[in-house]
Amino acid sequence: MAEETRESRKAILRAAREGFAARGFYGTSMEYITRNAGVSKGAVYWYFPGKWEVYKAVVAEEAEKLKEIVLPPGLEFPTGEAMDFFLTRGERLIDLFAEDPVCRLLFIHLQLEAMRGREKMIELVTALRASITDDVISVIEAVFPGDSLSRLGISHRDLVNMFVGILNGIILNIELTITREEAGRNWRFLIQSVLGGISNEP
Repeated sequence: MAEETRESRKAILRAAREGFAARGFYGTSMEYITRNAGVSKGAVYWYFPGKWEVYKAVVAEEAEKLKEIVLPPGLEFPTGEAMDFFLTRGERLIDLFAEDPVCRLLFIHLQLEAMRGREKMIELVTALRASITDDVISVIEAVFPGDSLSRLGISHRDLVNMFVGILNGIILNIELTITREEAGRNWRFLIQSVLGGISNEP
């Protein structure tokens, strides 16, 4: 019974994921989710109070995948290896979004709705961004101790936000204006150009 329950929840989230990616939150109905999940509407409401809770669960699962790529469990990160960290994490994220257009569309729809001023979406984007940024900042502070960044007039948070923004722009354009290979090349060039000019010496 427990296994059947888990499978039903997975089917709901899988159907919702595809719907939200293709149609956005507002274009995806609970009827669409139940039909494509192969469950009754009552089953969906057994797991989730409403569509917003389904949406948050889908986005949370996607965000966890991203966080595991950026900061995998057990990551050991010696001081002075920022270049390799940013290069490999960015390239892995580019690979994920290139291989999983559904994931990419989910986040594009989320950002579009936030840009349209949908308050709940703005709050969700802000919370997701803060969660990932705060985790990465702790790593960056270990990599760039002292005033290596403050001498350049930026903080650790500024550096992380800059890279997130650059990566976001690259990912948005994969298979639109740039190929997957060009995306990786652009990322490597930007990281090497920026971090190559930052000294890790205190």
